Amino acid sequence: MQNEVAVGPTVQEKEDIIALCRELGQKFKERAAKYDREGSFPVENFQDLKDAGLLGIMIPKEYGGMGADFLTYTRALEQIAIGDSSTGLTFNMHNIAVGSLAELDIEGIGGSRGRTMKKFVEWVYDQSVNEKKLFASASSEPGIGAHFSKLKTMYRRVDDGFVINGVKNWVSMAGYADYYVVAARSEESAGDIPAISFLVVEKENPNARIEETWDVLGMRATSTNPVYFKDCFVPTEALFLGSEGMALYKIAREPHWLVGGYNGVYLGVSTAAFEFMVEYLRNKKKPGTDIPLAEDTRIQHRVGEIYTRLEAARVATYRAAKIVSEKVGSQEANNAIHHAKYMVSELGPWLTAAAIRLCGGTTIHKRLPLERFYRDARCGGLMPATSDECLLYLGKAAFGNDLTKPDQTYW
Repeated sequence: MQNEVAVGPTVQEKEDIIALCRELGQKFKERAAKYDREGSFPVENFQDLKDAGLLGIMIPKEYGGMGADFLTYTRALEQIAIGDSSTGLTFNMHNIAVGSLAELDIEGIGGSRGRTMKKFVEWVYDQSVNEKKLFASASSEPGIGAHFSKLKTMYRRVDDGFVINGVKNWVSMAGYADYYVVAARSEESAGDIPAISFLVVEKENPNARIEETWDVLGMRATSTNPVYFKDCFVPTEALFLGSEGMALYKIAREPHWLVGGYNGVYLGVSTAAFEFMVEYLRNKKKPGTDIPLAEDTRIQHRVGEIYTRLEAARVATYRAAKIVSEKVGSQEANNAIHHAKYMVSELGPWLTAAAIRLCGGTTIHKRLPLERFYRDARCGGLMPATSDECLLYLGKAAFGNDLTKPDQTYW
């Protein structure tokens, strides 16, 4: 397989991936209210994703995946989230790990380091494509969030592996994912910029314990719970890419997965709310008449305003994803990702609130999806990078700070 020439998907194949996710999103739409009401994980949705081969959406075609670039992935994720945003969010968590590997070019890395990296990548690809296994990101911590430079979870080297101690919260898919990709600081790390590594922990590891606490405002079906690691042993081959201490530098140089993966999700939430609003206003009559509200010029004017802001966020999101696909790690790409993240995060609460106001009080009833869209949209600005962190990043970039340096970012 290593002698084969990598071939990405054609334009038509990219559109087929998006169409497949649109079709699945419509199935997920029918189940979304149930999972939200119960606060339960969308098991059926993920079985559909597995059956469709989408756990390998970013994995190169020569390894059995679909080979989607970041733009195709973003557009596909949007379609999933239009149907069910919790499914979109958790699916993105899988791809934070797998997609970041798919972008790597390790063929030119020789020696034992190159062989170790290649072995790890091929293992993740096999687990995702052939074994249908899910990877969850376990980075955020209580009182710290996703600020990697402040992590308290520690690991130390032992014979044949590592031992992890610490607590992770906000672990989406906790209890359902097959593997947790844990961000931890080396006990030997010193200085202002700590040595952060990722280690892969199996769900069945007896020293990894989940506490089910998830009962929240929005994104209720993501099973986002704390995971406790107590003297948790993992073998040497569980070290992500076989490399220690480079995670913070990698995140600073290429933040698009930890930031921009959310953009398609929250764009999807806003799109779903807009589509519901338009259809609702077509059918709702002006009080005391048979005239649809959609024919009222004041309503049309307001909907036009909402459409304009939605499309501006869509253009920003697609543009950012396209730049990432073409110039990964460039300052242009990193700025664009943070700009788009801010736009979609701030758009959602405004758009859904405006839609409720236009459609009327009936739409706060749980038998209609608009109140769920509102609750889910409120979560966007809280996820990394938060809206304030996006503005901080863009302000630093405007003043010419070197944002490839971890101590210049918000991490």
